[in-house]
Amino acid sequence: MDAAIIDRNDAQEQECTGYKSRPGALIWFFRKSRDRWKQKYQVLKATVKKQKNRVADANKSREQWRLKAEAASQRLETLERKNAELLTKISVLEREKKIDLKLVHR
Repeated sequence: MDAAIIDRNDAQEQECTGYKSRPGALIWFFRKSRDRWKQKYQVLKATVKKQKNRVADANKSREQWRLKAEAASQRLETLERKNAELLTKISVLEREKKIDLKLVHR
């Protein structure tokens, strides 16, 4: 009689939960489902971290190149100014030399 009561309790518990499969099979299925979900999440998390690192590396590299380009641009401007100054000095000296030569020939 006790076995019949236990069987009825098990049947009632299964009806309450709505599952018709045996608990061992359900445990195996839910554990497997959970493990798959965890593995999928871990792979996605690693992928996101890898992509974030790539973005950070690209931003860092881009910043370094921008700084180098700005420094080169400033250096170019400085050298162009010096070049213009030297060209004007050369033209002034050439004019003075021509004037001196004209004076000497007179």
